[in-house]
Amino acid sequence: MPTFADVHGQDRAVGVLRAALAHRRLHHALLFAGPGGVGKRTAALALASALNCETAPGEGCATCATCTRITDGIHPDVITLAREGAAQIVPIETVRTQVIAAVGLPPHEARERVFLIDEATALQPAAANSLLKTLEEPPARTRFILMTVAPDQLLPTIRSRCQRVAFAPLGAAARRAVGGGEADPIANAAEAFIAAVDRGPGAPGAAIGLAQGAGENKLDAAAVIELAAVELHARARASAEAGDIAAARLASERASILLAAHMAVNVHHGHGAVSLEALALRLQRGGQ
Repeated sequence: MPTFADVHGQDRAVGVLRAALAHRRLHHALLFAGPGGVGKRTAALALASALNCETAPGEGCATCATCTRITDGIHPDVITLAREGAAQIVPIETVRTQVIAAVGLPPHEARERVFLIDEATALQPAAANSLLKTLEEPPARTRFILMTVAPDQLLPTIRSRCQRVAFAPLGAAARRAVGGGEADPIANAAEAFIAAVDRGPGAPGAAIGLAQGAGENKLDAAAVIELAAVELHARARASAEAGDIAAARLASERASILLAAHMAVNVHHGHGAVSLEALALRLQRGGQ
């Protein structure tokens, strides 16, 4: 049953939400922006529970009937706009029937009705446009939580009507905590990538094996690269704090190279497995 305590590694985002609740200044439309798998959905459910919990208003208890039904996805006033079809879009019909037709009426039983959109870029253009007036002038006791990994791909008019809450990339350990300690293929691959780089130019087979494994398991190479960069940034900070400036500089330079490559893979759709192999070999040689 998600509460704010279950949102791992996002102290800043959770702090923003808790402060807004405490001061009764929670925006009616929130845009949770950040990488995949970092707790945006958990935070959205925790916020819906905090708004409506019978036992611990403002925080959520995870045990009352309201919190339990929100977690199970069966509360009539906490509604997820589902993606449909092969294109996995949210069509305009969904917005019309589930949002526009409902907002003129009070919530069935909750203090606040909450609409959730797991990936806001899935809104069909016509669906996004049909939401604009409601986002600008929402009825009382109605909240919207839009989530996305690519806020810049949303219509500017949607972004301007929402308060953005930034969710930070997570390191491998935090990703596993979000997943309840279960195996995380992306985290494993990112750690294997860094290990392959650390072995240096005398171990090209490590880079090739990494790429082959990523291809066979159909991993999201962009996510692996991004997480490896996050881990290297953490290594750079730790090395700097320990006074090892050379190690800090090396880790920082490697992270910068990965972030530049992430754009090519994620935005320009570079070949994932080939990119991982090429990057690992490049960094083994010192980043030249």
